Amino acid sequence: MVQALLFFFLGLAGSAGPGHFGFRVLAYRHHLDRNYPFVPGSEQGGWHYSWWTMRFGFLPLKDSAMNVFAGNAGVMGWIALLGVVGTGMCIAVKAGA
Repeated sequence: MVQALLFFFLGLAGSAGPGHFGFRVLAYRHHLDRNYPFVPGSEQGGWHYSWWTMRFGFLPLKDSAMNVFAGNAGVMGWIALLGVVGTGMCIAVKAGA
């Protein structure tokens, strides 16, 4: 059972992770093009910008293209995080057994 869950969580992280990073790049580029203000610490993109998209901080901007790019990045980020945490838990259970 643990191996099946491990396979499942690896699949989640492996498919949602690239989706998150790809849409984050599109959101960041759109953010720069529209000259929207950045949250302090997220000017260079990176992890802080990912966390900003995952917390749906872009909604007050009311930009439909930003909603698509950053919205997909946020949802994919949460799915990838679930996959990474689940993978770690499965590995820990398997190592302890």
